[in-house]
Amino acid sequence: MSVVLKVAATKDHVLKVPDGDDQIAMLHSALEDSIYISWEVNNTYQAYFTAWDDESVAYQMLTVQNMVEIDGQWFVIKQCEPDYSGGIGTTAVTLQHISGEISRMHIYGSDPVDWGQYSHTGNSNVSLDVPNNTDTVAQSVSPSDILNAFFGGDNGKNWNITYQVIGSFNNAMVENPYAAGSGKDAISRILEAWPSAVFWPDNLNLRIYSHDEFYKDYGHRYDYLRDTSEVQLQYDTTDMTNAARLVGATQEIQTTSDTGLPNGSLTASGGAQAVIADAKKYLGVPYKYGYGRPVGVANPYDGMDCSSFVSRVYYDFGINIPAYTVAMESYGHEISRDQVQTGDMGFYGSKGASHHICMALDNNTMIYEPQPGEVCKTEPISYYPPTWWERNYDMAKIVAGGSSSDDGTASTTDSKEQYYFAPFYFVDETSRQRWGLFVGDDITSDTITDKEQMKAYAESQFKANPDFTLQLTVDPGKEIVEGDMVRLEIRPADYVTKVGLVGYQKYPYSHTQSSTVTLNSNAANILDFQRSQQTNLSRLQEQTKSLIISSNNRDDSNNAWNETEVKAFDSSKRS
Repeated sequence: MSVVLKVAATKDHVLKVPDGDDQIAMLHSALEDSIYISWEVNNTYQAYFTAWDDESVAYQMLTVQNMVEIDGQWFVIKQCEPDYSGGIGTTAVTLQHISGEISRMHIYGSDPVDWGQYSHTGNSNVSLDVPNNTDTVAQSVSPSDILNAFFGGDNGKNWNITYQVIGSFNNAMVENPYAAGSGKDAISRILEAWPSAVFWPDNLNLRIYSHDEFYKDYGHRYDYLRDTSEVQLQYDTTDMTNAARLVGATQEIQTTSDTGLPNGSLTASGGAQAVIADAKKYLGVPYKYGYGRPVGVANPYDGMDCSSFVSRVYYDFGINIPAYTVAMESYGHEISRDQVQTGDMGFYGSKGASHHICMALDNNTMIYEPQPGEVCKTEPISYYPPTWWERNYDMAKIVAGGSSSDDGTASTTDSKEQYYFAPFYFVDETSRQRWGLFVGDDITSDTITDKEQMKAYAESQFKANPDFTLQLTVDPGKEIVEGDMVRLEIRPADYVTKVGLVGYQKYPYSHTQSSTVTLNSNAANILDFQRSQQTNLSRLQEQTKSLIISSNNRDDSNNAWNETEVKAFDSSKRS
């Protein structure tokens, strides 16, 4: 059977909800069982259908960028696939919700643009000077601030867009919230800064909901075998993270350091020997990852890792270099293997991604902190040769017997970059105890200066629980509402819970096609299901135990169960 759909073409494909000023025709040949809408919260909003060629104007209008109204919402045609078979022409149509067209609009912020003959709402102060947009600036903003910047005033009017913020949101620190970008970029910034927010558009009315405002209980329920013929449950730990090294903001500090060396007294050999002696005083110090920082503050004898050890030796001579291998790469220039001398740095790994470092005592010997479970030691360079070598100019001067004035001891004044708090390893213990350890990449922030704030930020970035998918096949005609907090009951699993509807593929006009819905995954749902499984297993174990006791009390020993029969019974109940 066919459904009547409204097809529209706006002049010059202007982004707007079609009205009486546009070309509109009624399509009578869309097959009702082929029409479905696919939606996933904050991700997908598309539609699909197939129509047959009834030689109507509406059918001829099924071309890209024209629009079709389906279930009260306008969708833009993105793909058309005409097909001719057996004398009948059909067209399969793929559509995107009209709100997706905000990717076509672009705001340039303060970037200069020569607009020429085109009307605009952006900056018109054109200059040949290249703006400095490299600095990352975090600002405290709300979702409304970002929406106003992109869609407020003439911007929204020119693109026929309105917007709403529904619910309460605290301000968040957002890096460059008003930077140039598309309308889609603006929505993405909001969803990244407020992960629990929901973007749900009503045609071109763009709506940002808080979690509690979007997910509502409308009194609907899905009971397995009554409302739904199939329930699929799936765990997926692929993207889990519950631990990482946290690296916060840095600051520049002016320092004056005593080199510990008498002025004017070093010869070439004396300088090298002083560096060797200083490095060897750390022999036996245990390798401890992340220890020894901040260099000059932390006690090196409590433990150091490979980079903090080399940085510490340099620090002892008034040379301030970072204590991270990649950052240390820029504090020297590359040299060949045959040029290596005291104080040179040996890097392991590729440039820009080095992962280990040692220091040369001479052309044949190196000193380094090897790995966890070992201590600072010397080895022949040939035993574990670095990928490449670098020489630091200031260290080379000391090794060569560099000197300063004759006022006792030499000192240097320099500025160094220092963390507000030492980078540290952080674990979501609740998640670790429940699922095990999942270590992710470093979590960094250029703005956070407080350790506790950094922990809170990390927790918002972790994915502490597995993806837990509940997908239901629901009977035709069952009402499906976005954000619906439905009651789900799976009686065979003794499982009852409340979950939010976060996705669907529904057939709004079909009387025969079953829709599928996806329900929200969260820690409570996972634990509820685990508890139901454990309860079911405990009940089966008690039944098995009772049967064993009963069989042992029988007078007829030939009727007693043997061990194999008990295991077979238990297995049959679990399956």
